[in-house]
Amino acid sequence: MGPFLQFLLLITFLLSGFGKLISFADFKKTIEQLEISRRLVLPSAAVVVLLELSVSILLIFSGTQYLAYLIILFLLGCFVWSIYRAYKRQLKVACNCFGNINPESFGWNTVLRVVLLLVITLYLLSTGTTTVWAEYPIEDIYYAGVGSIGVLLVYSLMPYAAFGTLASDGSK
Repeated sequence: MGPFLQFLLLITFLLSGFGKLISFADFKKTIEQLEISRRLVLPSAAVVVLLELSVSILLIFSGTQYLAYLIILFLLGCFVWSIYRAYKRQLKVACNCFGNINPESFGWNTVLRVVLLLVITLYLLSTGTTTVWAEYPIEDIYYAGVGSIGVLLVYSLMPYAAFGTLASDGSK
């Protein structure tokens, strides 16, 4: 179970980081919508993208997986802060969780996704899961990859099923 969850995190943050990188201007607008200092918009956006892509690399090597979990917790903390700030200030903020792949605003959909990532990360941290990928058969890595992509599709659609809407405003 641990290796599959690690691979799921690797794929999630890889797709998320590349999605934000490809639509970097839109991701910067998301940061701007949080009403933070203009001086911090570009560095904040760059750091999030860099950390998400770094997590994907760190999860590959058994000696750096613990560091990857800590960075994921930091990123999730930033995401929770962003959601809270948008909620408290009643801001309409584009999520850009995966770039422009899944356009929606912050809402319960976003909260649910962050909670799921938090549960997975805390499970991996609490069990001390590390994986030496070089020791895994290539078929197992392939199946973990295909399975992770399938889970990500369900992950992206699950909030709509849970909250009964395909509305892009995330308000339900």
